[in-house]
Amino acid sequence: MKRLFLYLLLCTMIQSESIAQADSLFRFERSFQGDIRSFSVDPLGNMYWVDKKDQVKKRSATGDSMAVYNDVRRFGVLNGIDVSNPLQPILFYGDGVRFVVLDRFLNPVTRIDLQARNILQLNTWSRSYDNQLWIYDPIAYALKKVDLAGQTQWSTPDLRLILGRAYSPTRIEDHNQSIYLYEPSQGVYVFDYFGNLKNGILIQDWQEWQVDGGYIYGRQADTLYRYEIKSTYYDAWTLPDELKPAQRLLIRGKRLYALFREASIDRLRLYSIP
Repeated sequence: MKRLFLYLLLCTMIQSESIAQADSLFRFERSFQGDIRSFSVDPLGNMYWVDKKDQVKKRSATGDSMAVYNDVRRFGVLNGIDVSNPLQPILFYGDGVRFVVLDRFLNPVTRIDLQARNILQLNTWSRSYDNQLWIYDPIAYALKKVDLAGQTQWSTPDLRLILGRAYSPTRIEDHNQSIYLYEPSQGVYVFDYFGNLKNGILIQDWQEWQVDGGYIYGRQADTLYRYEIKSTYYDAWTLPDELKPAQRLLIRGKRLYALFREASIDRLRLYSIP
C-alpha cells in the first residue's frame, strides 16, 4: 500500500511538472485594451491597431500613442495592412483593389489603383524585399510583382501549368530571398525572386499561417505549430487554457500577440515564447 501511494504521488508530480512546463512556454508579459478589430506589429515592436471604424492607431511597444490615420471613409473597407517596413506602412482596400502607402507618421504618401491597371481582383498580397508588392492575380492565375506606380514588373506564367493543378493561395510571404505561397487545402509552394518554383512544403489546414525568423507558424484548434524551414523539423505546442479563446495569434520574433474579445472590450495580450 505504501509503494502504491508513492507511485501515485510520483505520477502526480510528473504530470504537474509537465503541465507547468507546457504553460511556461507562453509567459505573459503585458496586456492592452481598446477598440481593436485587427492589428499588426512591425519589426521594431510598434503595434498598429485597426478599430471598427477602420481608423489605424500606431502604438509603441509599451502602448503609447505615436500616430493616427483618420481617412476612414474615402476608400471603403480596410482589408489589410503591411508594416514590415516601419517607415512605409501599406494599407489595402479590397473593394477597389487599392493600396495607400503611408509614412512613419501615418500620413498618406501615394495611392495605387490596380483596377486602373486591369487587375480587377486580388486574392492575397505582400510587400516585396525591395518595397514593391507581390500580388496573386486570380484571373490570370499568376504571381506578379507590382511597383508603387501600379506597373507590373514581371509575372509568372499561369501557375496551373507549373503546378499541374489549380492553386489559389490565401497568403504570400517574402522571407529570406524566397516567396512563400500558402493555400490551406494544398500546402505551401516556395518560389525564388525570378518566379522559379523551388519546392513545396506539405503544410495543410493551418489557420493564422505566417512566416517569421526562419519558421512557419500556424494553428489548428488548440495547437500551435512551428516548422523550421532549414531543418524541416517542427514543434507542436498545446495552447494553455488562457490562450485558447484568442481570436487571433501573431508571432514576431520571440513574442506572441493574442487578441481577445471580452464583452465590449478588446484585449491584446503579449507573451514571450521559446
